[in-house]
Amino acid sequence: MTENITLWGFLAGLGLFLLGMFMLEQGLRGLGSRSMREFLRRQTRSPIRGVFTGTLVTTFLQSSSLVGLITLAFVGAGILELRNALGIILGSNLGTTFTGWIVTIIGFKLKLINYAQPLLALGALGTVFLNHTSRPYYYCNILLGLGLLLMGLGEMTSSFKSLADEVDASFFHGHSLFFYFIAGAIFTAVIQSSSVAMMIVLSAMHAGAFTLEEAAPIVIGADLGTTSTILLGSLKGSREKRRVALSHFFYNTITASLALLFLPLFLYFILHVLKMTDPMFSVVMFHSLFNIVGISLFIPFVDRFILFLEWLVPEEKEKASCNYITKVPAKVTDAAMEAVNKELQTMLMHTMCLNLRSFNLKKDSVFPYDLEFANGNNLPYEDDYILLKRAEGEVLGYTYQVQSKTQNHEELSEITELNHAVRNASYAAKFVKDIRHNLSDFRQSSSAAVEMLQAEFQKEVVTIYKRVLVTLQNKDPELAAEHFMGLRKYVRQSYERFAQDIYAESGEDRINDMETSSLLNANRAFYLSNMAMLESLRVLLAIPEAKTELAKG
Repeated sequence: MTENITLWGFLAGLGLFLLGMFMLEQGLRGLGSRSMREFLRRQTRSPIRGVFTGTLVTTFLQSSSLVGLITLAFVGAGILELRNALGIILGSNLGTTFTGWIVTIIGFKLKLINYAQPLLALGALGTVFLNHTSRPYYYCNILLGLGLLLMGLGEMTSSFKSLADEVDASFFHGHSLFFYFIAGAIFTAVIQSSSVAMMIVLSAMHAGAFTLEEAAPIVIGADLGTTSTILLGSLKGSREKRRVALSHFFYNTITASLALLFLPLFLYFILHVLKMTDPMFSVVMFHSLFNIVGISLFIPFVDRFILFLEWLVPEEKEKASCNYITKVPAKVTDAAMEAVNKELQTMLMHTMCLNLRSFNLKKDSVFPYDLEFANGNNLPYEDDYILLKRAEGEVLGYTYQVQSKTQNHEELSEITELNHAVRNASYAAKFVKDIRHNLSDFRQSSSAAVEMLQAEFQKEVVTIYKRVLVTLQNKDPELAAEHFMGLRKYVRQSYERFAQDIYAESGEDRINDMETSSLLNANRAFYLSNMAMLESLRVLLAIPEAKTELAKG
C-alpha cells in the first residue's frame, strides 16, 4: 500500500513538473517568441553560427523539441536552407543539456525548492487575474512555471527516497548498459521531452536510486528518444523538412553509438581528469561533454552529410504545372491566347482549392466534381502553393513569347490584361496564405464568440466560391456579366458586414483586443483575395473594366 502511495507521489511530481515546463514555455514564448524567431532567422548563415544559435535559443526556451519544430517550420517556409538548419539542430542538442546544469545547481544544490510556494502564489494569482495579452501575464506564467517545476522536483525526489527505502535496491541496479539505454530512449519518446527525462534521472540519483554508471546510458537514450518529436512533425512535410528530421535522427543515433562505445573513457575523463566527485554534476557534465564531442566530429562533414540526405530523400519528379500552353506553339496567337485563358481558369480553381485548405474546408464543399489539377491537394500545403506559383511563372513566360510574335495592338492589349489576371489569381492565394496562422488560432480558440465568427467566416467562403464557380461556368455572356456584378457587390457587403460583426463582439467585450485585430486582419485579407480573384474572373468573362465601375463601392 505504501509503495502505491509513493508511486502516486512520483506521478504527481512528474505531472507538476510537466505542467511547470508547459507554463514556463508559454511565458517565454509570449515574451520572446517573435524576437527569438527573428534571431533564429538572422543568425544561421553558417553551420557553426547555427550551432551557437541553436544552443542559445534552446537554453532560453528550455526545449530542444520546440526549437526543432520551429526550425522545421522555417525550412518548410523556405526561410532556412538545410545546411543552416543542421547547425541549429546540432546546437539544440547541446542547449538542452543546460537544463540539467540549471536544475542541479538551483534545484538541488541551492535548495530553492523551499521557495516554490512564493513563486506559486505570485505566479498563479497573476495568471488568473491579469490580462492574457499583457507582458506581466507572461512574467507570471514564468513564475508559476518555476514554482511548479520546483514543487514537482521536490515531490519526485521525496518519492524516490521513499521508494528506495521500501523497494529492494536490486530493482534499480544490476541491469545491462543496453537495458538502461533502451529504457531512456523509450521513456523519452513517450513523454516527448529529454529535459523531463533528465530531471527524473537527477531526482533518482539524488535519492541514491541510480549510480553514475547506470544514469549515463539513460541520458544517452534520452537524447535519441527526443528525435521522435521532430520525426512526427515532419511526417506530412516537404522534402526539406523530412531531410532535417532525418538529420536529427541520424546525428543523435551516431552520437549515441559513440557515447555508448566510449562510455568508460568519458567517465574516466570526468572522474579522474576533471576529478568530479559529485555524481549529479558528473552526469550533467557527461551529457554536455558527449554532445560537444559529437558536434565537433560532425561539423567538418556537414556538406557530405547533406549529400547523403539528398540521396536518401531525393527530389520527386515535378508535377505538371500547366496542361494547355505546352500543347500550343506561342506563334499561333489565337490558339495561344485560348490556351492561356484555360490555364487562367485552372489557376482560379486551384487558388480556391488552396484557400479552402487554409480555411479547413473540403474542396467538395464547393466543387461537386473532381478536378484534374487537384492532385496537388495530396501534397503538403507549401508544395501545393509552389505548384500554383510555378504555373504562374510558366504562363507569364509563355505570354511573353506570344507578345514577341504579334504586332497587333488589340492582341497585345489582351495579353497584357491576361498577364494581370494571372498575377491576380496568384495574389488571391497569397493573401489567404498570409493569414493561415490567424485561421489556425481561430480554430483553436476557446472563445465562443471567436468560434461563432469563425463558423460565419467559413460559410461566407463557401457561399462566395460557389457563386464564383457558377459565374465562371455560365455560357450566356450577358447573364454571366450580371452574375459577376452581383457577386462583386456581395463580396463588398460581406466584408463590411463581417467587420461590423467583429466590432459588435468587441464592443460587448466578448473578444479581446488581440482577437479583434486578428479577425479584422483576416477579414481584410480575404476581401483582397476575393477582389483579386474577381479581377481574374472579369478577364475570363471578357467584361470591360469600365462596366464594372457600377458594381464598386
